[in-house]
Amino acid sequence: MTQPIFLELGDEDVEVRVRRNAQARRMILRVCPTSGEVRLTMPKRASATSARRFLDQHVDWICDERGKAHAIVPVSDGSMLDVEGYSRRVQFTGIAPRGVRLVDDAIVVGGPKDHAARRLNNWLRAEAKTRMIAASATYAEILGARYVRVSIGDMRSRWGSCSSRGTLRFNWRLLMAPPDVLHYVAAHEVAHLLEMNHSDRFWAHVERCIPDFEVHRRWLKKHGAALFAVKI
Repeated sequence: MTQPIFLELGDEDVEVRVRRNAQARRMILRVCPTSGEVRLTMPKRASATSARRFLDQHVDWICDERGKAHAIVPVSDGSMLDVEGYSRRVQFTGIAPRGVRLVDDAIVVGGPKDHAARRLNNWLRAEAKTRMIAASATYAEILGARYVRVSIGDMRSRWGSCSSRGTLRFNWRLLMAPPDVLHYVAAHEVAHLLEMNHSDRFWAHVERCIPDFEVHRRWLKKHGAALFAVKI
Protein backbone atom coordinates (compact mmCIF):
# COMPACT_ATOMS: atom_id res chain seq x y z
CA MET A 1 0.00 0.00 0.00
CA THR A 2 1.38 3.40 -1.03
CA GLN A 3 1.47 6.34 1.38
CA PRO A 4 -2.05 7.80 1.67
CA ILE A 5 -2.98 11.24 0.35
CA PHE A 6 -5.12 13.66 2.34
CA LEU A 7 -7.75 15.86 0.70
CA GLU A 8 -9.27 18.91 2.33
CA LEU A 9 -13.02 18.63 1.75
CA GLY A 10 -14.77 21.48 3.49
CA ASP A 11 -13.82 21.30 7.16
CA GLU A 12 -12.66 17.68 6.90
CA ASP A 13 -9.29 16.18 5.98
CA VAL A 14 -10.21 12.99 4.12
CA GLU A 15 -7.68 10.19 3.77
CA VAL A 16 -7.39 8.64 0.31
CA ARG A 17 -6.06 5.09 0.38
CA VAL A 18 -3.64 4.70 -2.52
CA ARG A 19 -2.60 1.44 -4.15
CA ARG A 20 -0.24 0.92 -7.07
CA ASN A 21 -1.12 -1.75 -9.61
CA ALA A 22 1.38 -2.87 -12.24
CA GLN A 23 -1.46 -3.71 -14.62
CA ALA A 24 -3.40 -0.48 -14.19
CA ARG A 25 -3.28 1.76 -17.28
CA ARG A 26 -5.00 4.74 -15.71
CA MET A 27 -6.10 6.21 -12.40
CA ILE A 28 -9.13 4.50 -10.90
CA LEU A 29 -11.07 6.30 -8.17
CA ARG A 30 -13.66 4.63 -5.93
CA VAL A 31 -15.75 5.69 -2.94
CA CYS A 32 -17.07 2.95 -0.66
CA PRO A 33 -20.90 3.15 -0.76
CA THR A 34 -21.23 2.44 2.97
CA SER A 35 -18.22 3.96 4.72
CA GLY A 36 -17.48 6.79 2.28
CA GLU A 37 -13.82 5.69 2.23
CA VAL A 38 -11.94 7.02 -0.82
CA ARG A 39 -9.61 4.66 -2.70
CA LEU A 40 -7.27 5.43 -5.58
CA THR A 41 -5.60 2.81 -7.77
CA MET A 42 -2.77 4.16 -9.90
CA PRO A 43 -0.32 2.76 -12.48
CA LYS A 44 2.97 1.58 -11.06
CA ARG A 45 5.01 4.39 -12.62
CA ALA A 46 2.56 7.24 -12.03
CA SER A 47 3.89 10.04 -9.85
CA ALA A 48 2.45 11.30 -6.58
CA THR A 49 2.08 14.71 -8.26
CA SER A 50 -0.12 13.26 -11.02
CA ALA A 51 -2.19 11.42 -8.38
CA ARG A 52 -2.75 14.65 -6.47
CA ARG A 53 -3.71 16.49 -9.66
CA PHE A 54 -6.15 13.71 -10.58
CA LEU A 55 -7.79 13.87 -7.13
CA ASP A 56 -8.05 17.65 -7.27
CA GLN A 57 -9.87 17.37 -10.61
CA HIS A 58 -12.42 15.00 -9.06
CA VAL A 59 -13.09 16.74 -5.73
CA ASP A 60 -16.71 17.55 -6.60
CA TRP A 61 -17.37 13.93 -7.62
CA ILE A 62 -15.79 12.62 -4.42
CA CYS A 63 -17.94 14.93 -2.31
CA ASP A 64 -21.10 13.85 -4.14
CA GLU A 65 -20.31 10.15 -3.73
CA ARG A 66 -19.42 10.50 -0.05
CA GLY A 67 -22.70 12.32 0.46
CA LYS A 68 -24.55 9.31 -0.92
CA ALA A 69 -22.80 6.84 1.39
CA HIS A 70 -25.20 4.96 3.63
CA ALA A 71 -24.48 4.41 7.30
CA ILE A 72 -24.39 0.79 8.44
CA VAL A 73 -27.90 -0.35 9.38
CA PRO A 74 -27.90 -3.25 11.87
CA VAL A 75 -30.90 -5.58 11.59
CA SER A 76 -32.71 -6.45 14.82
CA ASP A 77 -36.18 -7.34 16.09
CA GLY A 78 -38.69 -5.06 14.38
CA SER A 79 -36.37 -4.00 11.55
CA MET A 80 -37.50 -3.96 7.94
CA LEU A 81 -35.52 -6.26 5.65
CA ASP A 82 -35.97 -6.99 1.95
CA VAL A 83 -36.09 -10.56 0.67
CA GLU A 84 -36.20 -10.96 -3.11
CA GLY A 85 -37.18 -7.33 -3.52
CA TYR A 86 -40.05 -7.33 -1.01
CA SER A 87 -39.81 -5.49 2.32
CA ARG A 88 -40.64 -7.59 5.38
CA ARG A 89 -40.58 -6.97 9.11
CA VAL A 90 -38.17 -9.05 11.21
CA GLN A 91 -39.77 -10.74 14.23
CA PHE A 92 -37.69 -12.41 16.95
CA THR A 93 -40.28 -14.54 18.76
CA GLY A 94 -38.18 -15.69 21.70
CA ILE A 95 -40.03 -19.02 21.73
CA ALA A 96 -39.91 -22.41 20.00
CA PRO A 97 -39.72 -23.63 17.35
CA ARG A 98 -36.26 -22.51 16.32
CA GLY A 99 -35.67 -21.60 12.71
CA VAL A 100 -36.63 -18.92 10.23
CA ARG A 101 -39.88 -18.71 8.25
CA LEU A 102 -41.47 -16.26 5.84
CA VAL A 103 -44.99 -15.63 7.10
CA ASP A 104 -47.03 -13.13 5.08
CA ASP A 105 -44.98 -9.92 5.23
CA ALA A 106 -42.76 -11.02 8.10
CA ILE A 107 -39.49 -12.87 8.61
CA VAL A 108 -40.20 -14.90 11.74
CA VAL A 109 -37.14 -16.04 13.69
CA GLY A 110 -37.99 -18.58 16.37
CA GLY A 111 -35.99 -19.61 19.42
CA PRO A 112 -34.15 -17.63 22.12
CA LYS A 113 -33.66 -14.00 21.19
CA ASP A 114 -30.01 -13.89 22.24
CA HIS A 115 -29.04 -15.97 19.20
CA ALA A 116 -31.81 -14.85 16.84
CA ALA A 117 -29.60 -12.56 14.77
CA ARG A 118 -27.14 -15.37 14.15
CA ARG A 119 -29.94 -17.71 13.07
CA LEU A 120 -31.25 -15.05 10.71
CA ASN A 121 -27.75 -14.50 9.30
CA ASN A 122 -27.28 -18.23 8.69
CA TRP A 123 -30.69 -18.49 7.03
CA LEU A 124 -30.04 -15.55 4.70
CA ARG A 125 -26.71 -17.01 3.62
CA ALA A 126 -28.19 -20.45 3.06
CA GLU A 127 -31.07 -19.06 1.01
CA ALA A 128 -28.68 -16.91 -1.02
CA LYS A 129 -26.40 -19.89 -1.67
CA THR A 130 -29.29 -22.06 -2.85
CA ARG A 131 -30.32 -19.43 -5.38
CA MET A 132 -26.78 -18.64 -6.52
CA ILE A 133 -25.97 -22.31 -7.08
CA ALA A 134 -29.08 -22.76 -9.22
CA ALA A 135 -28.50 -19.57 -11.22
CA SER A 136 -24.80 -20.29 -11.74
CA ALA A 137 -25.55 -23.79 -13.00
CA THR A 138 -28.09 -22.41 -15.47
CA TYR A 139 -25.70 -19.87 -17.01
CA ALA A 140 -22.69 -22.20 -16.96
CA GLU A 141 -24.72 -24.61 -19.07
CA ILE A 142 -25.76 -21.85 -21.49
CA LEU A 143 -22.16 -20.68 -21.95
CA GLY A 144 -20.51 -24.07 -21.77
CA ALA A 145 -18.41 -22.92 -18.82
CA ARG A 146 -17.22 -24.87 -15.79
CA TYR A 147 -16.71 -23.75 -12.22
CA VAL A 148 -15.40 -25.53 -9.13
CA ARG A 149 -17.76 -24.27 -6.44
CA VAL A 150 -20.06 -21.50 -5.31
CA SER A 151 -19.56 -19.73 -1.99
CA ILE A 152 -21.31 -16.90 -0.14
CA GLY A 153 -19.51 -13.99 1.48
CA ASP A 154 -20.06 -10.72 3.31
CA MET A 155 -18.18 -8.39 0.98
CA ARG A 156 -18.59 -4.70 1.73
CA SER A 157 -18.29 -3.33 -1.81
CA ARG A 158 -18.57 -6.21 -4.29
CA TRP A 159 -21.48 -8.33 -5.48
CA GLY A 160 -19.45 -11.24 -6.71
CA SER A 161 -16.10 -12.53 -7.89
CA CYS A 162 -14.67 -15.28 -10.06
CA SER A 163 -11.25 -16.70 -9.24
CA SER A 164 -8.78 -18.04 -11.78
CA ARG A 165 -9.34 -21.46 -10.21
CA GLY A 166 -13.05 -21.39 -10.96
CA THR A 167 -14.54 -20.43 -7.61
CA LEU A 168 -17.60 -18.18 -7.81
CA ARG A 169 -18.21 -16.06 -4.72
CA PHE A 170 -21.35 -13.99 -4.17
CA ASN A 171 -22.57 -11.44 -1.65
CA TRP A 172 -25.42 -12.73 0.54
CA ARG A 173 -27.13 -9.34 0.14
CA LEU A 174 -28.16 -10.35 -3.37
CA LEU A 175 -30.99 -12.22 -1.66
CA MET A 176 -32.46 -8.81 -0.83
CA ALA A 177 -32.53 -7.74 -4.47
CA PRO A 178 -35.22 -8.72 -6.99
CA PRO A 179 -34.54 -12.23 -8.42
CA ASP A 180 -33.73 -10.86 -11.88
CA VAL A 181 -30.93 -8.78 -10.37
CA LEU A 182 -29.51 -11.82 -8.56
CA HIS A 183 -29.57 -13.71 -11.85
CA TYR A 184 -27.73 -10.89 -13.62
CA VAL A 185 -24.88 -11.06 -11.09
CA ALA A 186 -24.71 -14.84 -11.45
CA ALA A 187 -24.47 -14.52 -15.23
CA HIS A 188 -21.85 -11.79 -14.85
CA GLU A 189 -19.53 -13.95 -12.75
CA VAL A 190 -20.09 -17.08 -14.84
CA ALA A 191 -19.13 -15.05 -17.93
CA HIS A 192 -15.82 -14.30 -16.21
CA LEU A 193 -15.03 -18.02 -16.40
CA LEU A 194 -14.59 -17.41 -20.12
CA GLU A 195 -13.30 -13.84 -20.09
CA MET A 196 -11.48 -12.50 -17.03
CA ASN A 197 -12.04 -8.92 -18.15
CA HIS A 198 -14.84 -6.58 -19.20
CA SER A 199 -14.23 -6.70 -22.93
CA ASP A 200 -16.90 -6.68 -25.62
CA ARG A 201 -16.67 -10.46 -25.74
CA PHE A 202 -17.35 -10.62 -21.99
CA TRP A 203 -20.49 -8.47 -22.26
CA ALA A 204 -21.64 -10.57 -25.22
CA HIS A 205 -21.55 -13.63 -22.94
CA VAL A 206 -23.58 -11.79 -20.31
CA GLU A 207 -26.11 -10.66 -22.92
CA ARG A 208 -26.46 -14.22 -24.19
CA CYS A 209 -27.55 -15.21 -20.66
CA ILE A 210 -29.54 -12.06 -19.78
CA PRO A 211 -30.60 -10.08 -22.88
CA ASP A 212 -31.82 -7.12 -20.78
CA PHE A 213 -28.90 -7.21 -18.33
CA GLU A 214 -28.45 -3.42 -18.51
CA VAL A 215 -31.78 -2.94 -16.69
CA HIS A 216 -30.56 -5.00 -13.74
CA ARG A 217 -27.11 -3.45 -13.83
CA ARG A 218 -28.71 -0.01 -13.49
CA TRP A 219 -30.87 -1.26 -10.60
CA LEU A 220 -27.74 -2.27 -8.68
CA LYS A 221 -26.09 1.08 -9.34
CA LYS A 222 -29.16 2.89 -8.04
CA HIS A 223 -30.05 0.71 -5.03
CA GLY A 224 -26.85 -1.19 -4.27
CA ALA A 225 -25.53 1.22 -1.64
CA ALA A 226 -28.65 0.73 0.48
CA LEU A 227 -28.15 -3.05 0.38
CA PHE A 228 -24.47 -2.78 1.25
CA ALA A 229 -25.46 -0.78 4.33
CA VAL A 230 -27.41 -3.70 5.83
CA LYS A 231 -25.60 -5.70 8.49
CA ILE A 232 -26.89 -8.72 10.39
